[in-house]
Amino acid sequence: MTRHAAVRMTWLLGAVGAAIAVACKGSTAPHQPTPCPSYSGGASQGDSLYGLYHLVSYCLDTLPAFTPPAESGHVILTRAASADSFVAVLVPQGQAPETILGTYTHPLPDSIHVTGSVKVSGFLVSVQVPGRFMLQQNTLSVSGLLAVTGTSPHTVSFIGARSGP
Repeated sequence: MTRHAAVRMTWLLGAVGAAIAVACKGSTAPHQPTPCPSYSGGASQGDSLYGLYHLVSYCLDTLPAFTPPAESGHVILTRAASADSFVAVLVPQGQAPETILGTYTHPLPDSIHVTGSVKVSGFLVSVQVPGRFMLQQNTLSVSGLLAVTGTSPHTVSFIGARSGP
């Protein structure tokens, strides 16, 4: 059940590594991978995290970030009676969409914790993202650790834009 997630993660990390190797092939300087950006700052009074955010970019472990049109998707944060809900849809070009469903909390001004699951080869796999966020106008930036059952945690960051408050 987690094999597909591990294969996808390995493929993503391998693709990023290959791209970096090609980019650095002609360079004599040792390559220093640049980690994903880190965000904090929370939301100012009166701001709400609720809404639909279209993918601007996301990063897994190191730059470069994945951006449209090669990767597209969105995140929806909604208020629910028992817990605030989280839906993320990532669509790698030429592949089936991956959807993460769950809940989120933000106990401190700029902390966020997503707990959910993703369907991999017909099985549900647990996902957690403890992190921090920054909301500026209609841009939500989140960074943290992506923990998928059966794999090692990875640093991750996401930037999404919404059309209205």
